[in-house]
Amino acid sequence: MIASYRFGEEVLYVYDRANFEEAICYSVDPKGPAAFWACLFALSKVAELFDTVFLVLRKRPLIFLHWYHHAVVLVYSWHSAVELTAAGRWFIFMNYCVHSIMYTYYALTSMGFQIPRPLAATVTILQTTQMLIGVYLSISVAYLKWTNPIQPCQQSATNLGICFFIYATFAFLFLRYFIRTYISEKGKRKDKKDKTK
Repeated sequence: MIASYRFGEEVLYVYDRANFEEAICYSVDPKGPAAFWACLFALSKVAELFDTVFLVLRKRPLIFLHWYHHAVVLVYSWHSAVELTAAGRWFIFMNYCVHSIMYTYYALTSMGFQIPRPLAATVTILQTTQMLIGVYLSISVAYLKWTNPIQPCQQSATNLGICFFIYATFAFLFLRYFIRTYISEKGKRKDKKDKTK
């Protein structure tokens, strides 16, 4: 939550002083405080791998979305950190915010609190929205990069391609998870079964 707040200051600062193009095309000051929080973000992706380890150790089912998401984000975060990818400020801020809510939800459920199903669905909606915004931003950066050769965006074509692919697959996987879990008859039956336990 602290990281969401601190990185939010960077986002508000840039939003207040730059236009959309500058805000997604030019990176944080590598010597400024936002760089510190961006570095912590990349390091947090290593810590998030322990989510997967705990699930495996507790013999909990591990869905493809979970391990794919953690593995790919770890690699992409480090690739982007090396390049100081400009749109990364938006990806980091969204991720910090959504993860603050998500891990609060997980902490409450692990302490035995019964969270209403609509709140659980809201977490997945936020994650899916984050991924769709990521797709939009990567398309926007690509458009600006290739239509303005005088001032191209600070993101390599390789990183941009990886970014689009990752966010598109995440959007698909989170949307599919949402439909299977909260909309399909199978997901609704499972919820009713859980309530009778």
